[in-house]
Amino acid sequence: MAAAEKTITTRTLVGDGAVCRQCLGTGTVSLWNEIAYFEDRRACQRCDDGRRVDSKISDILKRAQLEERLSGG
Repeated sequence: MAAAEKTITTRTLVGDGAVCRQCLGTGTVSLWNEIAYFEDRRACQRCDDGRRVDSKISDILKRAQLEERLSGG
């Protein structure tokens, strides 16, 4: 049986219409912490998706801190 000679390309470069190599377009990366034995999830630092995730997390934290200050807690 002959093998088909077709190159399967994957979009692995950051750019227009491409997917980030590090986060694969999710905006988050998982790092294994060998000391605490858990998966550490962080915003990707290489792409716009990661910057959007980081921005959203910052907005949530600011809103939570504001609500805490306003409630007198």
